[in-house]
Amino acid sequence: MKTTTTFIERTDSTWRPRCVYWSPSTGDLLVGMYTIDTGKVTRYNQSGQLTQTIQYHNTGRGLYSIPRYITENNNGDVVVSDLSGAVVVTERGGRHRFSYTGHPSGSRLVPLGICTDALSHILVCDVITHTVQMINKDGQFLSHLLTKSQEMGESWSLRYDVNTHRLWVGSGSRDNKVCVYRYITRQDALTDEHRPLPDGDTRYTTPRQNKSHQLNENKLLF
Repeated sequence: MKTTTTFIERTDSTWRPRCVYWSPSTGDLLVGMYTIDTGKVTRYNQSGQLTQTIQYHNTGRGLYSIPRYITENNNGDVVVSDLSGAVVVTERGGRHRFSYTGHPSGSRLVPLGICTDALSHILVCDVITHTVQMINKDGQFLSHLLTKSQEMGESWSLRYDVNTHRLWVGSGSRDNKVCVYRYITRQDALTDEHRPLPDGDTRYTTPRQNKSHQLNENKLLF
């Protein structure tokens, strides 16, 4: 706590940092930044040196508008919740993999908090539907994990705890609370055993799993 490393020191007002994520696998710091009508993700090593900039699609157009939240998946993908109305996913090297814009296809998405879990699923808070949506690492919709409820209200931010396999969800400013949910057991994380339901949702099943621990459609159980 006695050492301070400066990663970004603004000398002008062109680019503004908006969100950060520290990578436990590489020790790098990922920073989402923005300027007028465009955004980018920068990567810094532990010494504070800029090592990568992710900004453009392979067609030359910009990938981001304003990165709101940023995280990293288990395979090294950089996952960004962007103001443009999309979850933008790139490979560690910066190549664009996909952009998720909601379910069903063509729906509006206003993404806020985002995280990934032990099974490499991407979880994102959506302001439009007031849900936490889960997609797989390749962008396929899997389930609505959490709908607007009396207990939660509007979900704005979230984080997955890799040690306890719990999902921490922060509500909007009017609700002013954090709720903790369980939808994966430790055995799920170790075996990656799950089966799709007919409606596209996912219920995790292991020999040790109890019904009260299963992910029911449209809600999470405490």
